[in-house]
Amino acid sequence: MPPPFPPAPVTGVSHLQLVVDDVAGCREWWQRVLGLEVLFEDGTSVVALRHRPARFVVVLSARPTGSTGAGDQLDHVAFAVPDRAALDGWVERLDELGVAHPGVVDELGNHSLQLVDPDGIHVELVAPPDR
Repeated sequence: MPPPFPPAPVTGVSHLQLVVDDVAGCREWWQRVLGLEVLFEDGTSVVALRHRPARFVVVLSARPTGSTGAGDQLDHVAFAVPDRAALDGWVERLDELGVAHPGVVDELGNHSLQLVDPDGIHVELVAPPDR
């Protein structure tokens, strides 16, 4: 009989690796908008950005020359925030930064705020349902 799954709990997100056309432009956006800091950079093709409080890393890799994009796609990345009030705070920050967004959307019991990075990757901030 196989051991029960999982053998250990998943404790969070370690990292996301995103293939982008503009590493420098995306690096600037992720730093400016979400407050990530550079952990590692090789010059032009890879940068790793860290979010210390949430303990995750976003790795931005340059799309290989000649790539058709097939298999490189990602629908969206979602990050958790504590509650609906936190999303309201994000709306204020994004407005101050001039980052386009549709405002907080309440659907399926959750509250979410959706953004798009310079390379077209959809980023979502999600708060749990009200209690």
